[in-house]
Amino acid sequence: MSPVSFAVGIDLGTTNSVVAIATPTGVEFALGPQGERVHPSVVSFPPNGGVIVGTEAKVRRATEPDTTVYSAKRLIGQNIRSPMVQLALTGLPFRVEEGPNQQPIIVTRDRRLTVPEVSGQVLGHLKRCAERQLGSRVTQAVITVPANFSDAQRQGTKEAGRLAGLDVLRLINEPTAAALAYGFGQRKDETVCVFDFGGGTFDVSVLAIKDEIFQVLATDGDFFLGGDDIDRAIAEFLAAELNRQQRLDPRPHHELMTRLALAGEEIKIHLSSSPSAEGVIDGLYLDGREYKLSFRLTRTQLEEMVRGFVDRAMELTRNVLAAAHLEPRKITEVVCVGGTTRVPLVRQRLTELFGKEPALRINPDEVVAQGAAIQAGSLGGSLYKGVGMSTREAVPTAALSPLAHGDVPWATSTAPKRPILLDVTPASLRVATAGGFTEEILERNLPTPIERTRTFTTARDHQTSVVIDCCRGEGRRVNENEPLGRLVLDGLPPRRRGEVRIDVTFRVDQDGILHVRARDTDTGIVREATLEVLGAPAAA
Repeated sequence: MSPVSFAVGIDLGTTNSVVAIATPTGVEFALGPQGERVHPSVVSFPPNGGVIVGTEAKVRRATEPDTTVYSAKRLIGQNIRSPMVQLALTGLPFRVEEGPNQQPIIVTRDRRLTVPEVSGQVLGHLKRCAERQLGSRVTQAVITVPANFSDAQRQGTKEAGRLAGLDVLRLINEPTAAALAYGFGQRKDETVCVFDFGGGTFDVSVLAIKDEIFQVLATDGDFFLGGDDIDRAIAEFLAAELNRQQRLDPRPHHELMTRLALAGEEIKIHLSSSPSAEGVIDGLYLDGREYKLSFRLTRTQLEEMVRGFVDRAMELTRNVLAAAHLEPRKITEVVCVGGTTRVPLVRQRLTELFGKEPALRINPDEVVAQGAAIQAGSLGGSLYKGVGMSTREAVPTAALSPLAHGDVPWATSTAPKRPILLDVTPASLRVATAGGFTEEILERNLPTPIERTRTFTTARDHQTSVVIDCCRGEGRRVNENEPLGRLVLDGLPPRRRGEVRIDVTFRVDQDGILHVRARDTDTGIVREATLEVLGAPAAA
C-alpha cells in the first residue's frame, strides 16, 4: 500500500452509506466487495464471532434479525428515555438497553456495544473499501450529519470516526454537502433549497451560493422521518394481508416482520417507476412451516399510506422558507437528496410548492458523499495535488458535477478556490429558569461558529456549585423542548447568595458541537464547567 494518505468524504446514512474522493479530474466512489457504490449501513454479528458489514450483512437481516443491527444512525447520540426513541425501539428486532449517560446500548450475543461502536464498524468498512481501491492509506475524512443533529449526535458521529481509525477533519451538514456538490465550480449566484429525504432522517435547508461561498440561510428537519417509515407502512399493509389470507398475524414475530419490511422496500422502489406492484412473497417461515403471501399494491394506495409523512416534510420546508424570509418563487433550484425523493408524490408536491420541477441531474443517493469529498479534498490537499485514483478499478462519477464534467478550467497543478461553508445552529439552546420556563442562550439559525456569554450566580448562602439544566428547542417551557443535558459549575467559594458571579460562555464550533467554559468575574479564574450531554459518548 502506498505511503500516500488520502482524505475521503463519507455520507454515513441510516439505510446506506457512500464514500468518495475528489480529484481535479472528478469525484470517484469507492466500491464494495460486490462492486457496489452504495453500501448498506448494516452490521451483523455471526455465531462464530467476527463482524460482517454492508451488503452481506443486509442479507442476514431476514435470517438473523436479532443479531443484525441496522438504522443505528437513528439511535446515535440519543437519550434512550426520549419518547421518540422509545417508539423507534418498538420496531427493532435486536435488543437495546440503557447505558451510561442514558445512551442506548446494543446487546447482541455476548457483546454490549455503544451506537458509535456499531457506526464505527460501518465507517471502518468504508475506509477499507477506499484503501483497497486507492492502493493507499485513508486516515482522514469529512463525515456528513443531518442538519438538525444535536450536540450529542455530532459527538457520537465523531467518536464513531475515531473508533474506525479516522481523523475527522470536519462534520458538515448533509444539505450543505449536497449544495456543495451542486454548486461548486459553477461560478454563478443561486439560492437553492436542498430537500433531503433519506432512509431515517429528513432535512431541508435554504442556501445562498455566491462563487465558492455556501451560506446556509435557514434549516430544519426531523431525525425520525424517512424512507424507513414508508417501508414499515408497507410492511404493516403486508402483515394485514398475511393475516387475512393465512390467518397468521406476523407482528409478534421479528423474523417475519423483517422479511416483510425488506419486501416493503423493494415494493416502494418498484412503485416509484410503475403504477402498481404485485407478486408472491415466499420464504415466510414459522414453526417449521412456510407461508406464502400474494399481494397487489397500487401507487395510489401507497400515496394514501405515506401522505402524512410527505405532509410533515412539506410543512418543515415551508417553515424553512419562512425563516429565510423567502417566497418559493425566489428559489432558483430545488436539489433532491435521498432515495425517498424518488417517490412520485414527493416530487409532485415539490413541483407544486416551488412552481418548478426539482433538479435531477445529480444522483440523490450519492450527492451528499460527493459534496463531502470535495470538502475533504480541499482540507486534505488531494484536490490541489492533481492526484487521481491509482487503480484500474476506479469508477468516475459519470458526469454528475462540474468536476467530473471537466467544466472547471484549471490545470492539475493549479489550485481552485477553496469552498467556504457558512452553516447555522439547527435549534435554539436554552437553560431552565424558575417556574418551569426557559431562557434562550443561542437562537436558531445563527451563523456558526458562534459564542454567547451569560452570567450565573448562587441562589443560597454558602453554595459551592451551580447546576443548570440545558435544553434544545423553541418552546418557552422546559417540557416543550428536548433535554440536552446538565451544566455543572463546581468549586465555587462558599459566600452569601448572589455574591459569586460566574460568566459562562457557550460556543458552537464549525462542526456544530457545543463547548462550555466558565470564569469567576471577581478573580478572573477559569473554573470547572462540565456539560453532561445526555446520550453522548460517556467519555466525551
